[in-house]
Amino acid sequence: MTNVEMDMTDPVPDLYTSVCRIFDEQALPSLSEFVKIENLSPAFDTEADSVAEAHNALQHFSDWASDHAPKGTQISKLVRVQNAPMLIVDIPGTVDGTILCFGHLDKYPAGDGWNEGFSAYTPVLRDRKLYGRGTVDGGFAPYCYVSAAMALAELGVPRPRCLIAVEMSYESHGIHLARYFPDLRSLCDKPDLIISLDAICADYERLWYSTGYRGVIEGHLTVEMLDKPAHSGAVGMAPSALGIAFDLLGRIADLPSGLITLESLKPRNRTEHVTTEGRETDAIAGRYFLAAAGVTRDVPGITDSPENAAVLPVWNASLAVAGIEGLSAPGLTGGVLPSAVTLKIGVRTPPGVDCAAAATDLEQALVGSPPYNATVDFSPTNMLPGWYPDPLPEWLTASARAASTEFFGNPAVGWFIGGAYPEIEIIAQEFADTPMLVSGIMGPDANFHVANEALDLPAARKMTASIAQILADLPARD
Repeated sequence: MTNVEMDMTDPVPDLYTSVCRIFDEQALPSLSEFVKIENLSPAFDTEADSVAEAHNALQHFSDWASDHAPKGTQISKLVRVQNAPMLIVDIPGTVDGTILCFGHLDKYPAGDGWNEGFSAYTPVLRDRKLYGRGTVDGGFAPYCYVSAAMALAELGVPRPRCLIAVEMSYESHGIHLARYFPDLRSLCDKPDLIISLDAICADYERLWYSTGYRGVIEGHLTVEMLDKPAHSGAVGMAPSALGIAFDLLGRIADLPSGLITLESLKPRNRTEHVTTEGRETDAIAGRYFLAAAGVTRDVPGITDSPENAAVLPVWNASLAVAGIEGLSAPGLTGGVLPSAVTLKIGVRTPPGVDCAAAATDLEQALVGSPPYNATVDFSPTNMLPGWYPDPLPEWLTASARAASTEFFGNPAVGWFIGGAYPEIEIIAQEFADTPMLVSGIMGPDANFHVANEALDLPAARKMTASIAQILADLPARD
């Protein structure tokens, strides 16, 4: 049987061997050097000190891709925003079809608490992991795409065109991505598939892809009660601005659990399971969520059932109080009753909930008829819609399932997740008719956004092989 005649769910012979050699010998050394480039995302670089580093990071990857990508690859840099340029790597196909692949090289700040011998910008290979900022959160994806295409070219496997867009504002909620859509549209108006590899996974034993995620509404709740701060002895006569604020939050949520009680924020399209494979993978997801949240003690109703724990951060709207302004420093002697307080709050909305409508409902519930005639204001500061896409086409789920089984040893799993990926929603709105595979290997102990970020190398090889297989399957999708 020739490669051209293979069914699309048949694995490509020798693909994994080729991918491992390419990734280890060619991609990994360059990715390790990339760790040394600080390249803060624009939102964390208020003085624009990283403009040069943004261009250095793209040049670093561009030089590597120029030397290694398949013959005929065209590489160009677009600069619509100086501190957020975009690199386009256009790898020609040998058959019809185009896959648009998104990645990023901007980085989250270094953070504190790195283990001895580790740092954010010093690459360290240890225990089958590459440590350093930007390894798993950003850097892996572009190298994965090029390595996958290289393996297919080396083996002579028919492949579609692979258009790779490497951008620089992902960690800043993709604030500059849309500026480059006209350029991408001019190169490919209607891609056949979009891939993004910056999502989490619950373990490294299978390919995980997102079937939807929650949205988030952030804002400030301000309560003004007194003309000026008073001595704490006035409590009982002078109402507490902080107490009123929590009383108002009690209108929308059960405060101990953080679960939102407003009817309008309840999910409309809830599925029985969080994952596509049912209770067994629901339990894996639940254990991942519990570990990521740091829930280590026994909590009745939560830790006694990992399957049920998987549901809580997905299908429930929730409230978090992230900060309180107006209180006295805790070390002061005596006490002061503040005249006003401002609470920074975040509300997570289930997949499919209209965030704009939800923000209006929140405001009405919080500011209407305030206790003690207090002055209350709720001002949303950030709104990231959730994502609830149509199911993936059958050929893609079959391809992902087969690739995951071949390279990871277990079938692929789709799952709803609790976090928000603003860039995915931006892409989905622009390319509304294109299926999108949102996956990644930011799994247990990946530590993205915190100290000791690490790329799991066995998972990286398996994911790269899986993406190569999906690329090879696209021409046979019909």
